[in-house]
Amino acid sequence: MAPSVLYKTTPPRGGLAIAVGFFATWQLIYIPAANVIDLIPRRLNEPPLEPIRDTYQKTGTFTSLEPLQRAAEIAGDILDFWSEISGQEQGWSLFAPGPPPHSVFPAVELHFPDGRCETLLSPFEPLNKQHPPPRLPLLYTHVFNIEAQLTYPVWYAAPELVAEHPEWFTDWPAFVQAWQKPIRAYLAWRLRQHQMANSPQQWPAEVILKHRYVRSPRPGEAPHWTHPVFERPFARWRPADDTMEAFDVMTQRFVLVEAKR
Repeated sequence: MAPSVLYKTTPPRGGLAIAVGFFATWQLIYIPAANVIDLIPRRLNEPPLEPIRDTYQKTGTFTSLEPLQRAAEIAGDILDFWSEISGQEQGWSLFAPGPPPHSVFPAVELHFPDGRCETLLSPFEPLNKQHPPPRLPLLYTHVFNIEAQLTYPVWYAAPELVAEHPEWFTDWPAFVQAWQKPIRAYLAWRLRQHQMANSPQQWPAEVILKHRYVRSPRPGEAPHWTHPVFERPFARWRPADDTMEAFDVMTQRFVLVEAKR
């Protein structure tokens, strides 16, 4: 019988052991710190670059001492950077703070020079609001996800909440400015679809992206949609001069946004 061979393992030494220990220690610091930083108000002045934003981060300031405020914001930037490059960023919060009590669908409104107005509903908005039919999953997911991204900024902007606190939603023009390219592409695509499905007609003077709020039934209510649909404009595109405007909830008017360079 051949003699047995014993394999002896040795723990890593030198630089590798230090690197592993540093990584483990950093992770023990990062995980709770990344959650705590959301509770510390930070100034987020840059326009959002993505429609899915960290809506759990408190905004503003927590102290009048600028060095302390700035230190917290730098720490937050470092934690955000690590969460992105390491793939640990939390993009959604399961059921907290709670799903909104409505469904939001984008719609496109065409205004023609002769005064006509046509509305193009989302293909995912049920026409039968009383008894919406089921929708098969995994079909037209590309279009669905594009439209979903255009509704994220207004998910929790219920009409009664905006009417009570319009100052909470003053970042919409900044979002439209940062996201004017995909918004314009979506509006142009819907416009081309409409032109192909109908006989040649006038080019619209204005193309408006608006959101339609369909209130979901609350516990104890009839299990189907019975409330009227609420609509609110979000962005306006003028194809003639390719200008983009955003709807300002504070003034209830469209404001011109600068072209993104």
